[in-house]
Amino acid sequence: MSTLQETINRLFSDPYKLESASAVERALRQLVEGRELVTVILRHGAQPHTSMILALDGVDGAPIIDDLQPEADAGRTLAGMRLLLLGRVQGVYTGFQSEVQAHIVWNRYGALRLALPTTVFQLQRRAFLRAAPVPGESNRVTLQRRGARILDGLCEDIGGGGMRVRIGPPRDFPLYAGEKLAAVQFSLNGKALAVAGEVCSVGAMGRSGAEPRQVLGLRFLDLPEAVREQIIQHTLRCDRQHLRSTRGNLAGGV
Repeated sequence: MSTLQETINRLFSDPYKLESASAVERALRQLVEGRELVTVILRHGAQPHTSMILALDGVDGAPIIDDLQPEADAGRTLAGMRLLLLGRVQGVYTGFQSEVQAHIVWNRYGALRLALPTTVFQLQRRAFLRAAPVPGESNRVTLQRRGARILDGLCEDIGGGGMRVRIGPPRDFPLYAGEKLAAVQFSLNGKALAVAGEVCSVGAMGRSGAEPRQVLGLRFLDLPEAVREQIIQHTLRCDRQHLRSTRGNLAGGV
């Protein structure tokens, strides 16, 4: 990205939108814990400001950010103004649309309380959350290649757009990025599924114990919306379970 505006134009678009409450909360907490500066845009074309997410309100989890720098009337005339907030979570551009609710005093210094966002935007190639298979369920995957023998593998994670699998070495010719697969067969919630696929990435050959293994990134092709929705619901359930587990661990450590 050559300019901040180009980054914003790309980030705040549908392919990078996540609308689950757990995704919003997780990203906000990561921004708080990272203690990194964030960019705040009050209006299109206006001068960007810098700030920091200081905390999440204990009542509803809404973000509280430091007063803007350079100052914008010390925040006192900003109530009701909509804004864009742009930061990085683990190196990935992450953004929110929100509204200033009030100028407050936080730990003796000026701060802004924002409305809790309903959506997070994350600039990454995947537009879908990923989740590992459910413990106790089969994570076996079968790849039906065109002009080559069937390959068996294990699913490492899955999302609405594709999956990552670990396979043994092909017995005929190597897999390659862009190779179309006649079918990717796997199970989800006890139901057998088969969809067309494409190899997006091919990792280097490594070892899992004594066995040689290779990690592939697969993209689903012509995925029926009903199947995509099943996968998305699976990833959201796993995401919520992970969030609850994290909260429980944090509570136990206090």
